[in-house]
Amino acid sequence: MRIQRTMRISVVILALTCMTGSACVPAHGAPPMALLIADGTKTFASTARVGALAGAIRATGAFKLSVCFTDQEGLYDDPLVGVAECPDGAYDIVVYVPRGLDDGTADTLWIVTEVLPWTSPEGWGLVELLSDLIDRVFAGSAVAVDPTEDLWPAFVALVYQAEGWLR
Repeated sequence: MRIQRTMRISVVILALTCMTGSACVPAHGAPPMALLIADGTKTFASTARVGALAGAIRATGAFKLSVCFTDQEGLYDDPLVGVAECPDGAYDIVVYVPRGLDDGTADTLWIVTEVLPWTSPEGWGLVELLSDLIDRVFAGSAVAVDPTEDLWPAFVALVYQAEGWLR
């Protein structure tokens, strides 16, 4: 019953996002931002929410989306350890969805990016759009945290840039 409710909520959120997301495209014909979702979830309910998030992100038309599945244990583990190489080249943003969303051991989705408000106002608008989508899809069970809110995603962004994951 809880899974059915979660699926219904995900479908409603996806439909609402599709209806309102068409205006959220990059300005001046700029190419979409490359986005990687590193999905560490292991339950059906969490995976369904990640699927709804991916659908909402695609509906905006502002991101070129890739997804990889990870096997990390904790919230602060590097999700890309053990992933051989960037499947689609370097990304502008990596979103880490950790294991533990269902049992309450994790409540944060990390937005890892080098895009900051003072370096790229237009790009930062897309990061804020992404953060808003995450907050809507996960509806209080998890929140999005970006480099302006916590030092961990800022530090990981520097590491990922050196490793070639971020441009």
